[in-house]
Amino acid sequence: MSNPERAITIANDKTLPALIHTACRRLIVVAPGLSTAVASAIVDQWRLLGSAAVSVVVDVDPEVYRLGYGDFSALQLLEKVAAELGTTLNRQPGIRIGLVIADDETLVYSPTPLLIEAGPHRTETPNAIRLGAPPQQIENELGRGPEGVRKQVVGLDKADIARISQVETSLKENPPQKFDVSRSVRVFNAAFEFVEFELSDTSVDRKTVPIPQHLSGIADERTREQLRTSYRILPPEHKLSGEHLKKDKELIAKKYLRNIPGHGNVVLRSRKSEFEQEVAKLRGTVEAFAESVRTDLQSAMDKTRETLTKSFLPLVKRTPPKEWCTSDGQKPDAETLRKFLDDDLKRAFGSAEQLIRQMDVRVVFKGVTYESLNNADFIYRARKAIPELADLYDEYDAARSVPGDQR
Repeated sequence: MSNPERAITIANDKTLPALIHTACRRLIVVAPGLSTAVASAIVDQWRLLGSAAVSVVVDVDPEVYRLGYGDFSALQLLEKVAAELGTTLNRQPGIRIGLVIADDETLVYSPTPLLIEAGPHRTETPNAIRLGAPPQQIENELGRGPEGVRKQVVGLDKADIARISQVETSLKENPPQKFDVSRSVRVFNAAFEFVEFELSDTSVDRKTVPIPQHLSGIADERTREQLRTSYRILPPEHKLSGEHLKKDKELIAKKYLRNIPGHGNVVLRSRKSEFEQEVAKLRGTVEAFAESVRTDLQSAMDKTRETLTKSFLPLVKRTPPKEWCTSDGQKPDAETLRKFLDDDLKRAFGSAEQLIRQMDVRVVFKGVTYESLNNADFIYRARKAIPELADLYDEYDAARSVPGDQR
């Protein structure tokens, strides 16, 4: 092992095989799963020392390989060699610690789930403790003490070929992700989130009146065009329009959000709390605006509707919609026509209360997806939109290894 004088050290695909190859009398390995490099070292010693001198315990579960605790090919190799030597590969469901005993040298380590992080490569980032000879209690519980299997509590079940085949089928149906990309997802998620930020239905003056089809049908093309362009619930730039809320929303977006072209807006997590505070203030402003304009808005809408009624009344008197006439073609009287017209336009305009209920500030946060991190265009655009993110990403990559290191 590297740095053998250190009790607090590292366990990885370089140091573990080195320790395993020192075994001359006995070798015990316990872990959730093992890499091909470590399994190959075990196989070497298994064949050299014989079946009785080696014991291997793993967790035979597809999640072990989805999380990156080992290689499935290593599991297959160990089972194959165990069968060749007339012994068994054993299993311990849910085991999440690593243990290697080579003669009288003991290493306890924390296995690395490669889905989440890369394994350690420097003693400055230790994940293992070297203990020397194993405590008697550990030997007993592994079935290697004076009383043998009578005291054994770990690795009592055989990792048989049928169970391993089930794992293989599960991994084919739901294969592990690429661990380097998955770790990149964590880095990007740690730096930013996608965000949908919308201000709904506050620009009242932009809302047009949906003229009923049977009314627009009685007008000529010129009149219909005039209705499409002129009749809004409120005139442009009306004092009740809510345009100032739109401006406030745009200022918040400009201050806190970055756009990744073709993918959407993002907010840096370092500024997410500030952004949410500003959004809360805007939401309060929208609620206050809605309450303050409730009465005046209805009055303004009524006035606009009355103007439209006056414009339509001569048209419906001259050519009433067929929906308002009897089956024999008889037209309603003037008062009935006015009532029909007024009722239809009231429904078309709706009420101020309805508009106020629709006023809202909507914010939805979304994490970075695995698919995005497989997209080179996304990576390029994200780094360009958030220049400081490239440093975070490169720093993370650099932490995975240093020149001369090997997994």
